[in-house]
Amino acid sequence: MNGDWETLLPLLVHIQANLEADLSLGALGRKAGLSPFHLQRLFRAVVGETPRAYTERLRLERAAFRLLIHESALLEIALDCGFRNHETFARAFRRRFGQAPRSYREWARWRAPEEPGEPAEVTTPYSISATKVIRLRPIHVAFLRHTGPYENVPESLFDDLQSWRSKRGYPGPAVWLGIGHDSPSSTSPEKLRFDAAVEVPAPFASEGRVAHQLLPGGEFAVTTHAGPYETLTQAYPQIFPRLMTLPRHRLIGLPVVEIYHTTRVTVAHRMNHTDICLPVEAK
Repeated sequence: MNGDWETLLPLLVHIQANLEADLSLGALGRKAGLSPFHLQRLFRAVVGETPRAYTERLRLERAAFRLLIHESALLEIALDCGFRNHETFARAFRRRFGQAPRSYREWARWRAPEEPGEPAEVTTPYSISATKVIRLRPIHVAFLRHTGPYENVPESLFDDLQSWRSKRGYPGPAVWLGIGHDSPSSTSPEKLRFDAAVEVPAPFASEGRVAHQLLPGGEFAVTTHAGPYETLTQAYPQIFPRLMTLPRHRLIGLPVVEIYHTTRVTVAHRMNHTDICLPVEAK
């Protein structure tokens, strides 16, 4: 199964970076160098969904997030998320979320302040800085993927990446990152995707479960969190309202990138500094 996962990882990275492109079974088969029949069978065995179901789910979950944060017209969101027209998008969206996109937008915005995650009382201390828009450079990373609740990401992923990096003999200090691809408000917990990652100087071919992806540069709204890693999830409900009122920028969506100011990611350290970075664009 590890070999099958290694085969599919570059394709999964391609899908998440090109949701607006042609992701038909034929196009994906050509990208992976597999016949459509072989890809269909392999993808379902490894991922648990067919390629069509997987790509449609990611497109709809991106659309749901953008309905919450964007004022864009429904057609613009549909096209940006890979749907050919509004009607196809509306039918698929209703099947997935049980209501029309416009109704979902009104419902999601009404309930957004009451999303779980903001505790009535913070028992573990942490603090967050002011949010600033900063331009980040593109970064090549090696990553190991966790699928499941964000709070269950095992520290061992970073340990395994450290061992992999050491064997490769990369010089200098490591830059450690975490990449959250999905919003818990629209993706079920068991399907959330998180990549434990470390910067590398250039692309490389997948090695076992370790694969490459490029994090595009650009402008990001950056907030620094100081405190235990376990309190990171408590910071997000405080950060998102700020992003909705940025004077000259708007939030694009996901992924969220966490940059850890440390030489080793470990929960044993109680005072950590983490940059929480979300992509934005000029209004």
